Amino acid sequence: MSVRSALESSLPSLSALSPADGAAVELARAYADAIDRDPDELVKLGPKLLDVLGSLLMTPKARAAVATGAPELPEGNPIDALRERRAERNGKAAA
Repeated sequence: MSVRSALESSLPSLSALSPADGAAVELARAYADAIDRDPDELVKLGPKLLDVLGSLLMTPKARAAVATGAPELPEGNPIDALRERRAERNGKAAA
């Protein structure tokens, strides 16, 4: 089975797919087609395809994260947070 045919057979089972997901679906199709044309592209495009599939909740990991309520990302700039922690550790005010 080709990557594209596996993708196409999985798409109808997505209950939450909306027209807003169209670009991501087309990107997944383009990656799948490129991998089918040249299997050596799997090394480069495989992770990218997996990311797109995850954004469409088409991977077990993505579905599990939604089901269990994945932790939210911290707000703010992570670099600023590191600076603040370093300043606190050194007993200084953050710059």
